[in-house]
Amino acid sequence: MSTLGFALLSLLTRGPATGYQLTRRMQNPIGHFWTANHSQIYPELARLSELGHVTATEGAGPGPRAKKTYSLTARGREALADWLPKPAAFQPRNEVALKAYAAACAADRSRMAELYEQVAADAAAALAAFGEEESTMVEHGWDDISHPKFGNYAVLQLGIGSQRNLHAWATWLASQLRQ
Repeated sequence: MSTLGFALLSLLTRGPATGYQLTRRMQNPIGHFWTANHSQIYPELARLSELGHVTATEGAGPGPRAKKTYSLTARGREALADWLPKPAAFQPRNEVALKAYAAACAADRSRMAELYEQVAADAAAALAAFGEEESTMVEHGWDDISHPKFGNYAVLQLGIGSQRNLHAWATWLASQLRQ
């Protein structure tokens, strides 16, 4: 099964949802570290249904088509529980890092410094937004491991740490390129 399939099963642990609702749930907080296109979600839900990991109930939709609401099955919960403790696959793709590899010898250093200054500014903006989210989560008790939305808080902590590191690294690289 694909990582997207497991991501959808993870989202369904929070309760039944339509494909549209799953797309929205994918944006926040999962979107801080992993994304999927809307067009990828529906075919994956069909595969999960074929595997018996989700069920779909149909109801009246806002348009001509029926609205499907997906629920996690016991089989899907078992598959997710089996997958969760397994080591994650290394995913080395990072375009910002790839550009840094040749930044000093294959491009105008001043333009590359501008790029990394923008990366640092974007990371700072993300940190500010994440800080507001963190405050709200703490106010609602999500930082307590027994809270059902503790996973949102844990994911946000990863995002905060990643953005702090990205900000520091991009600031350092920009200063090196300006020398």
